[in-house]
Amino acid sequence: MVERWGIFELTLNGPCTGNPFTEVELTAEFKQEDWTFEPHGFYDGDGIYKIRFMPDAIGEWTYTTKSNRAELNGKTGRFTCIDPSEGNHGPVQVYKDFYFQYADGTPYHQFGTTCYAWAHQGEAMEEQTLETLAEAPFNKMRMCIFPKDYVYNKNEPVHYPFEGKPLKDWDFTKFNPEFWQHFEQRVQDLLDLGIEADIILFHTYDRWNFENMDAESDDRYIRYAVARLAVFRNVWWSLANEFDIMPAKQESDWDRFFQIIRDHDPYQRLRGIHNCRRWYDHSKPWVTHTSIQTSNMAQGINYRTQYGKPVIYDECRYEGNIPHGWGNITAEEMVQHFWAGTVSGCYVGHGETYEHPEDLLWWAKGGVLRGESPPRIAFLREFMADAPAFDTLAPIGDDKGQYILAKHGEYYLTYTTAPQTIILNLQGEQPYKVDRVDTWNMKVVPVGTAHPGEYTFAAPHDGSAYRFTPYAPGEKLRPEAKASADVLQGSAPLTVNFSAAGDLAHHWTFGDGTTSTESNPTHIYENLGQYVTTLTVMDEAGDTATTSLAIHVSPEAPADIGTHTEFPGSRDGLVFLWHNTLEGSDDVEPRGEVKIGEDGQMDLTGGAFLTKDVNETLLAACQASNQLTLECLVTTNNLDQSGPARIISFSNDITHRNFTFGQDGDRFTVRIRTPRTGANGLGGEFSFGKIEAGKPTHVIVSYFDGNVYCYINGKLVHVSKGTQADFSNWERYPLLFGDEASGGRNWEGKLSRIAIYSRFVSVEEAAHKFKLVQGK
Repeated sequence: MVERWGIFELTLNGPCTGNPFTEVELTAEFKQEDWTFEPHGFYDGDGIYKIRFMPDAIGEWTYTTKSNRAELNGKTGRFTCIDPSEGNHGPVQVYKDFYFQYADGTPYHQFGTTCYAWAHQGEAMEEQTLETLAEAPFNKMRMCIFPKDYVYNKNEPVHYPFEGKPLKDWDFTKFNPEFWQHFEQRVQDLLDLGIEADIILFHTYDRWNFENMDAESDDRYIRYAVARLAVFRNVWWSLANEFDIMPAKQESDWDRFFQIIRDHDPYQRLRGIHNCRRWYDHSKPWVTHTSIQTSNMAQGINYRTQYGKPVIYDECRYEGNIPHGWGNITAEEMVQHFWAGTVSGCYVGHGETYEHPEDLLWWAKGGVLRGESPPRIAFLREFMADAPAFDTLAPIGDDKGQYILAKHGEYYLTYTTAPQTIILNLQGEQPYKVDRVDTWNMKVVPVGTAHPGEYTFAAPHDGSAYRFTPYAPGEKLRPEAKASADVLQGSAPLTVNFSAAGDLAHHWTFGDGTTSTESNPTHIYENLGQYVTTLTVMDEAGDTATTSLAIHVSPEAPADIGTHTEFPGSRDGLVFLWHNTLEGSDDVEPRGEVKIGEDGQMDLTGGAFLTKDVNETLLAACQASNQLTLECLVTTNNLDQSGPARIISFSNDITHRNFTFGQDGDRFTVRIRTPRTGANGLGGEFSFGKIEAGKPTHVIVSYFDGNVYCYINGKLVHVSKGTQADFSNWERYPLLFGDEASGGRNWEGKLSRIAIYSRFVSVEEAAHKFKLVQGK
């Protein structure tokens, strides 16, 4: 007897001469009433052939083998499928377009991790990894079939997938059964722990030449992997880790691989593919879910809409301390990524890269977890398990850093990575309990009451979530703190008139060290910065409630804004200028196939322009002010540019920069280096806008006090609040247009009307600048 979604294995003796892997064909037809499945068999060495089958219906099944060898052909039999055992919910499937559930209808909320080469480390290390996973919050593991050759991962594997000798003396027509038996045991070990095995078929980090097999060998390998592994109900197929940096494979190859899996996998396991810089078209019909590498969490809501499938941030950078931008985010940032992705209706994956004297990094080899994010990810997993079903929570936030899930009238969950004002429209008839979720300290703190209608508040610090749940009829209400302000942003000195509703005792803290007990105080913010003003009220029973507002005090705009009639307008803080007329422009020198057009535009197809005598001035000015503005008129040649492709970059190479303004597909991308965002600026990377090829677009990107204001054609379109801190870790790098100093990230298009400032540009000034560019 075999339980439902378990494994029936038929073992047969057959020919062992010649090459059984290529010369023997074997399948079996499994039937139950109107159900028919025909999985492929495989050769397991020493004259042994196997066919595996996962029954998905209870009752009697019959089978008949088919083979081109008489001794394997026409074998018949039957077995009974019984109820699944406890904990066996079947394979994970896509549910309601954007979500997952097990085959029996049990919800599956993915909390993944990555250990690429854990199954190649030897018995002791692999068993240690399994022991760690048994106590960890993760329910999916990304893992490679092929061993991996990369920094921190230079050891030889115990087994190899093909017969032959390392490093490159392989017979790709003959598989090594010992390797595959070991690998599938590790898949079974994960299944026993309730963990999905996201199996990566190809990758480029290879010294054994597996990535350079010919097409026939590639296809044979995929078919063999499917024949052996598809039967395990916890298997997912990931065609590649970073498919786009494998030069031996073309787009048509990946399409073919997807179709081979689709045609040979009788159970239609989940199928995805992972990117480095360029994304695969996840809308193709053979892709079941969107697997992406990016830390741009704010775009999750757009990725859902774009692809209409579940979105998994399988790699949003790794918690660690290695000297690589992709592997040195803090535990706090990893936790923020998990909450931001979850509250945008997506799924997120973990990874850990802490340096170790023996190069035992979890991301590569497994072993033990050393970071601080896993218990906090466990808290999030438990928190979401107590919430309404994930598929009933609609993401209603934006792509600017406000993350909101809602089951209108029943449940609301908000999250922000930085203090900002949120306006939430609470529906229904019942008042709501308001709880603040401290995502780092793993606490849920009651903060008061909110009534249906518009509710305005701000998180008091980074990484705060708020939960709104209706009171039960007759339940005692907490106090309600309701605050408002006549202005939330402006230039210093900024006078703000605050108001508190109700007649409870009031206590205000203004975020600058001052307080008030008045109901409606007036406060003047003398200094620049972002402040969180908190109102606390207390009722007669001594119960308290709190609410907060975010106040942003920006630099005062230059007094001469309206007096200028020509680009660039006010020259206050101007460090670099490029006129279309060339007259008055700073010097640049060409590199590669670039030119200055007759209209004075930089034509940046095939090279870059480097500035002269500006780098030191720009560095000193921006570090002195901790402010920055980039202004330019951009015309992209095409939307097939990623990496991102560098439009303007103050950087040394692809992993070290002060700032970069670039293009990634149809969106602009910004990275700004601070002590918080790291040497590559990845910690604060974000994208904005909608690019149209061949259409000139006026863009301004302006930074002040952790906030990046983005303007397109004179209008504010995005505010990113993830680039906290200052420019104290900036270094002496070249300023370029169209590429990195080290090359490899060329942008194709035209650039003009360039102005770079060491100050902030306000909404008012941005609108005026657009008029100047238009000649108005």
